[in-house]
Amino acid sequence: MSKSSRSPPTQIAKPPLPQCEGPKLNAFIDDDAEITFLRLLSTPDPDAEAFVFEVLIGGKSYALKAFKYYDDAEDLFGLADHERDEAPVDHLDYYCDPFYNEYRAYGKLVENNLNGEVAVRCHGYLMLSAEYENQLGDRFPDLEWDRPSEEYEKPVSSRSPLRAIVKDLVLEANIWKPYVARRMLRDLRKMRQLGIYPMDIKPENYTGSKLVDFSVAITLPNFLFDVKPAFQIQGYMNEDLGAFDAMMQEQKVKTRQRAFRDNATVKKLRSYKDQD
Repeated sequence: MSKSSRSPPTQIAKPPLPQCEGPKLNAFIDDDAEITFLRLLSTPDPDAEAFVFEVLIGGKSYALKAFKYYDDAEDLFGLADHERDEAPVDHLDYYCDPFYNEYRAYGKLVENNLNGEVAVRCHGYLMLSAEYENQLGDRFPDLEWDRPSEEYEKPVSSRSPLRAIVKDLVLEANIWKPYVARRMLRDLRKMRQLGIYPMDIKPENYTGSKLVDFSVAITLPNFLFDVKPAFQIQGYMNEDLGAFDAMMQEQKVKTRQRAFRDNATVKKLRSYKDQD
């Protein structure tokens, strides 16, 4: 699906956002290039935070992750009353919205010259006019974008844009071998040293044995680390390590490489997760 007379130019948000403390990710530089949506790479899961497409932009192949409309009423969900009082309500979305989660994580990797090294390379973010939603709806009718009903009462040109992040297109399967497991764990530890906690470690969030999904990542600075009790903060910091070991066990990787040194820690994490 290429841009035509019915499809307005790709929109770019400037300056880099969000406007709060923490890492920033630049906009995709080729904002006037033609965009062609080739196919849906992710599943049309109605509970997904985003949908991933194989696209051509300016004749080059990319993976474009377009995020669903986010309901900011969910931002305070799961916070105790006293934690809500301490939460930065004026820009809480910047720390909770899946788009911003990924934006901040990749921004941190770019700032530390690790873009493409420990996760699939990111090329920046795009703001796509709402007309793209109509066009994608014609081609992929099963996709639900969760746009509020009042938005549809506005002219298409006045509706909020779709937010997207552009990445390398990687189609290689994951390799579940001990030597690859060592590299994957090394990459995860490098992210964590920077203050990026991916949280959601599972096989489908890797492509070519590189992490590709940060939609629930916690990247420092983050208000959660200021308002949550110490035991929950420790749980956040350790969750991806426990998930990494579980993933390797599920994939039957015969390796002594472990994120945790003992099973007791993993059991404690699972217990914490049940209570959270």
